[in-house]
Formats: sequence, C-alpha cells, structure tokens
Amino acid sequence: MILPHFLSAGPNDPEQGGLIEKRRNIIKVFDVKKSDLLIVDNQFGQVKVNLWDKGEIKVEIVITANAPSDSRASQYLSAVNIEEKRIKDEIALTTHIDRGQFANNGWNNRKGEKNFVQINYTVYMPKENALVVRNEFGDTEIPFFHAPLTVDSRHGNFVANFLENADNVIDVKYGSAKIGTMDGGKLEFEYSKLSLDHGKKILLINKSGDLRIGDVINLDANIDYSGANIGTIRGTGKIKLNYSGSFKIDELTNSAQNVDIQAAYSSIVLPAEANQFNVTVSYGNFTYPTNNVNFSMQPAKDNKSYKPRQYQGKIGAGSGTKITVNSRYGDVRLKD
Repeated sequence: MILPHFLSAGPNDPEQGGLIEKRRNIIKVFDVKKSDLLIVDNQFGQVKVNLWDKGEIKVEIVITANAPSDSRASQYLSAVNIEEKRIKDEIALTTHIDRGQFANNGWNNRKGEKNFVQINYTVYMPKENALVVRNEFGDTEIPFFHAPLTVDSRHGNFVANFLENADNVIDVKYGSAKIGTMDGGKLEFEYSKLSLDHGKKILLINKSGDLRIGDVINLDANIDYSGANIGTIRGTGKIKLNYSGSFKIDELTNSAQNVDIQAAYSSIVLPAEANQFNVTVSYGNFTYPTNNVNFSMQPAKDNKSYKPRQYQGKIGAGSGTKITVNSRYGDVRLKD
C-alpha cells in the first residue's frame, strides 16, 4: 500500500533560507509470521525502529526535497525510488537515487544548509522478527530490540537502549554508537566512537576510534589505533592491542576468571586487586604497588629493557583474577 502526499513550503520560508521544500510520504504494510526477516537499505536519511504487538510490519517513509525552484524540487523528489521485494521469508526495502537528475546542481547544498534530498524511515514491527538495517549518511535509532539484529552504518550514528538477543551484529564506520545494554554479538567499528554501558558476551573489533565499555561479562576484543576504557569485567577478557595509546580496565570483580592481553605499541593500566599475574614486557616497563606483592619469578636487575622480562606473582592472597599480559614496546601498570 502506497499513500503519496506532497507538501510545498514557500520560497520566503525563513527556516528554508529561500529554498522550496516538497515532500512525498509512502506507507507500506506487510502481514508477517515470526520467521520473516525485514531488510531496510537506506541512504541520506534516518531509520527509526519501534516495536508493537500487531502481526504486521508498517514502514512509513518520508522523502523531502529542497531546491531553489518548485520544478527543481519536484525533479529531486522524483529522483528517489523505493524498491520493494518480498521473496520467501525476506522483505526488502531499498532506497535508490538517480543522481543523474541532479546534473551540475550538486548533491549537497553547497551553503551547508541541508541535503537536497532526505529519506527518513520509521518502522513498526513485532519483536519476534529479525531485522537488517543498512544506512549511509544518516542516523539509525533502535530503542529496544529482541530478535537478531544486524546494523551496517556508514557516516552516521547508531543509538540503542536495549538489544536483548545474543546474535547482534553492529558495524559502524565514520560515525558513533551509543548502546545501553547488549546481551551479545559482534561490534565492529572503524574511525568511530563506541559507548556501551552493559554487555554480556561481546566480540569487538575496533580500529581508529574511541571506546568506552561500562560493564561487561565476557569480552573478546581486537583493538587497533584506538584508546579504550573498560569499567568492569565480570567473567573473562581476551584482548589484542596494537598502537593503543591508552588501554585501561578499572575493575575486575571476584567472579572475573582470566584476562589475557597481547599488546604491541600500547599502554596498559590494570587494577591491582587480589590477583595473580604473569606479565612479560619487551621495550617497556612493568610497574606495580610496592606493598603486598609477592613474586614467584622476576628478571635480574641488570636485565636490559629490550630483552623480554617476565614477572610472575600475586597481590595479597592472589585469590582473584588470573592476569596474563605480553607487551612489546609499551608499559604495563598495576594500579591501586
């Protein structure tokens, strides 16, 4: 079902800066069963997803065009086509833009006021249905989601409050992500900023960005050219670092079992609690509290910094987390 609707703003509208605005509204409704998958592939606009109790998916699409003249705004509007496909258990909606219709007028408003065309999706769907969102040059907002979710975001921001399923895949490049709670899945970030408040079982690949995780049970991470701050680890940590200027874990709880860190050209700060440690450094230093540390192995005092130096021991009773660190060209610090 498609319902078209056009709105036109006058050329003297102060909010448009002399531009004429025209809109086209499209509404699509699909009856679905629990096994159906929705795929949304958008560009130059927002995607927002809401959950409801109906046995159908409704997608509201608003296409907005801005131009100096009415005819050109209509031309820009007609350049956008929403392709719909339904094959077996998959429903796919794809935004296509005929950029040839823009000719020499440019794709973006050169004055920086806004894009000539913006395509916004608002999705209403049952919580049982899986979802794939691909969005380029636009933000994606999914407050709550329970089924498997895949998000591929380019040049935009992703926001979610609660992702319950363990099979999530969130891929963000040239943007940011702010996630409240994520039960599990894969996070892949490049030239982006990630903030995750709570996670259970997380596989993380982070390249050239900023990273903050508040609380996580199990973390398997590969971090390159990116600083990282991990608040609390409650289970296990398996972490590879390359050129991480600052990697820090604030707390390892009594339930935390093992933390294994393999690092190169990185700086590492870990909590000095009642832990066991096995730390090897090359071309770097290992520092630790002077009190309550018992060594079972440590290098000779005249050992050169470029040679591997191994420190084994425990802090206090050593009843807590087993920490293993192998660091090349970087310092390791156990901090009170």
